[in-house]
Amino acid sequence: MPAKPQTSRSDKAERRRKELLEVSLRLFSENGYDATSIRDIAREAGITEGLIYHYFQGKKDLLKAIVQGSVCDGVVFEQIDQVESLPIEEAVLKIGAHLLENLRNRKEIFTLMLAEARLFEKDKDYFIPKLIYENNMLRFGAFLKKRMERGEIREMEPVLLARQFSGSLVAFFLFQEILLGKTVTDVPPEHFLKCLIDVFLRGIKKCEN
Repeated sequence: MPAKPQTSRSDKAERRRKELLEVSLRLFSENGYDATSIRDIAREAGITEGLIYHYFQGKKDLLKAIVQGSVCDGVVFEQIDQVESLPIEEAVLKIGAHLLENLRNRKEIFTLMLAEARLFEKDKDYFIPKLIYENNMLRFGAFLKKRMERGEIREMEPVLLARQFSGSLVAFFLFQEILLGKTVTDVPPEHFLKCLIDVFLRGIKKCEN
């Protein structure tokens, strides 16, 4: 009998890995990271605990993989590559809209990140802020720096501007969707984005003489 192609085994391994991440995310969200054990994940996935360690080093490695799949690999700011040639107003609007869309689509993950951050407060190896900073803030900052070099916007600290803009959107999303602020004032995300962009651009655009 001919041996199975290597790609078939690789595909199976990738499917198993993806399944473990989905199960882990669901259990972490339902029960909390600290209260979920590797045994719980194995039982829910219908496999042995040992098999999980074939794919991941442990529970922390699972959480890291979940986060990486959401906020890394250019996911949040992948839109930047597609707006390089657009006017700054259109570019920032598309970037902001894309960020809001990703926050909505990954609400479960961002809720988990917010809820479990306290568990890693004293962990020197806590990885989430570093991943977000390196994969998103630096990238957005580089985009703004190019616009400064072209003379489109004022010379300012680009990464700080990136944090101010994206941080405002994230804070809005957290309050409205996760802390249920929309039950008090249901502000459409698109309306908030337009107001934010207006204020943001007024602050960074060069004054015309």
